[in-house]
Order: sequence, then structure tokens, then C-alpha cells
Amino acid sequence: MTRQSPIDIRVDDRTLELSHLTKLYFPRDGITKGALIAYYDTVAEHLLAHGRRRPLTLERAPDGIDGERFIEKQIPRGSPAWVRRIALPALGGSKRVTYPLCENRATLLYLVNLGTIAFHGWISRVGSLTRPDFAFFDLDPGERCSIATLSRVALTLRKELEDAGLTALVKTSGATGLHVLAPLKGARSYAAVKSLTFDIARLVAAERPKDVTLERSLSERDRRAVYIDYRQIGRGKTIVLPYSVRLRDGAPVSTPLYWGEVEEFAGMRLRGEPSATFARYNIAAVRARLNRHGDLWAAFERSAQELPIINR
Repeated sequence: MTRQSPIDIRVDDRTLELSHLTKLYFPRDGITKGALIAYYDTVAEHLLAHGRRRPLTLERAPDGIDGERFIEKQIPRGSPAWVRRIALPALGGSKRVTYPLCENRATLLYLVNLGTIAFHGWISRVGSLTRPDFAFFDLDPGERCSIATLSRVALTLRKELEDAGLTALVKTSGATGLHVLAPLKGARSYAAVKSLTFDIARLVAAERPKDVTLERSLSERDRRAVYIDYRQIGRGKTIVLPYSVRLRDGAPVSTPLYWGEVEEFAGMRLRGEPSATFARYNIAAVRARLNRHGDLWAAFERSAQELPIINR
């Protein structure tokens, strides 16, 4: 195969050199690096809306998902000065980490061209990094958990949040699980938000004891149950951004959902892991979905809510 020469494009008044566009990033699906860049170009407006001002952790695989992959918190070496960044103290030490910030389309495509496939952002934003702007629950199904069970647990979680006075949003993780978020006004500490997520998770576990586990140890979990991880609240904790691609066959995308879709999943009689259902939300489908429905989370910041106190 003849190697394609790099091409220069103008983005946001910057010149980007895009290289190795024909390299297969998802070889079993025939998806090239060029196709991945084209996808991110299409969804840039929406991904940036959710990722702006959040320190990023990059999940990179410059030779595709079958090659070396690594997690990178530091801004990639050699990044141009116009790529914004923020230096923050590392957890548990005196060193500092210089995180990239993705504030515009040029930065997004620059980072994808470096082999970034997935983008993970802090749960707080620059200017209020000690105060998260959403509560977050990661619903992780066991290997024998059905899509119906996972979805019923998500619906129960939504009800408990509503009973507490919070409107919840839901998206696929891009892998096998669901992420349930409640946008917040960002006036409270990590500890206060984590206390809320703990209280809500306990209520859901009490209501669905056969379907939910809060056990952190994989070996001790019921493989048919859903692990509710309520602990992903804290300085430096991240969540995969909406519309980020994941490093899995099929190029699945972390996709905002209608709650009605989750209700439909809850009525399914399918066995086995939910990834087969969520795999339909891939880079081709999500582009078409955005054309039809727009960003289901477009009102995320406007829907921010006060943190309630759980008295039950």
C-alpha cells in the first residue's frame, strides 16, 4: 500500500498537518485514522461544549487499537503554544502535571492526529476545579448481566434522583455500561457531592438488592448484577466525554440517550452483556443521530441544579 503524504488544512486560523490518514485504526472494521478525524470534525461543536475548561486525560493509540495504547495526562510533548494547558499539583506529591485543555476545533483535531482516540475530562472546570458541576454514577454490568437488568437499575437510579429533587441525564459509556449524571451548579465540594452519590447508591441497592452491588472487589461481585460506582467524585477523577470514541472494535461512541430508549431496553428479554446493544452507537450512527436529534445534552449547563440533602 502506498503511504499517503501528509496534508495541510486550515482550522480556526491554524494550519494543521494531518498524517498517515490511511492507517487502519480499527482494522476489523476498516476504519482509518482519516475516518476518525472526520468523525471528530463532525461532532466537534458538541464534544467541545462538554469538554471545554476541563483538564483532559488522553487515551492514545497512534498505531490503532491493536497497537500500543496508553493513558496520558501530560500535554503531548511538542504541542504548539496555541494549545491551551493548565499546570496543577499531582495527587499525593509535589510534582505538577500540565494537562491539555481542548477549547477549540483546531486543538481537538490536533490531538486526534497525534493518535488520541478517547477523551476523558475532569468532573469540574477551570475556575472552579474544587467544585464538581455534576454528580456521576458509573453503572458497570457484570458479565452475565442483561441489558434489561442494567436499564432497570438506571431507571431506579433516575427515580431516586428525582425523589431527591434532581433531574438526571444518561449516556452509554461507549463500552458495556451506562453513565447517569445530574448537572449541578458547582457550588459544593467534592466531598459533599460524593456524600450524595453514596446515599443515592445505597437507596438503589436497597430497592433492587438482587440486581445491584456496591462491592468494589470484582471477585466478590455477583456477575448478574450491576455495580454502581458512586466513588468517581474527587479531584482528578475523570469521565469519558460525550461523543468520545472508545478503543473497541466497531468504534463505539459514548452517546447521550433519551430516557425512553433506556425504558425500551428495560423491556428487552435479551441475555448476555449489553455491549451488543450499545455497539450500535458507533461513529457512523452517532453522526446520523446528531443530524436527526441534535445534542440531547445541549442544555447541560443551563439545567444545573442545587445539591440536595438526603434525609431518608
